[in-house]
Amino acid sequence: MKTLTRIVATLVAGAFLIGAAWAGNMAARIGNTVVATAPDGTVTKFWYKADGTFTAKVAQPGKPVVDTKGKWRQDGDKLCITSEAAFGPFEANKERCVPLMGDNVGDKWKSQSLGADGKPVEVDVTIVAGAG
Repeated sequence: MKTLTRIVATLVAGAFLIGAAWAGNMAARIGNTVVATAPDGTVTKFWYKADGTFTAKVAQPGKPVVDTKGKWRQDGDKLCITSEAAFGPFEANKERCVPLMGDNVGDKWKSQSLGADGKPVEVDVTIVAGAG
């Protein structure tokens, strides 16, 4: 019975480790650009640094461009950011976590955000090579 218990415990521990490996990572974002495009034409670009900081530029049609910076951290399968300025679903100086998706340059996915009117919208996100 002890052997069976050890085998089950090892399998469970292995499953947790494999799950963590599949949770996503920030590697493809470092040194590249994450671009989020909303249905209203708002384009937000994020540049993440390995030191846990980021900068972002929010270009919304008909409004001044918002430049901001802040901190990021990975929490399992979530990306948590704290921005100095409010934009989209992010409040100034308040951490917000979103699902961490896309692990490679060129990956594309849909994400939930808030439009200029404060209502939920689906945005197209992609990781673009380089810091352009």
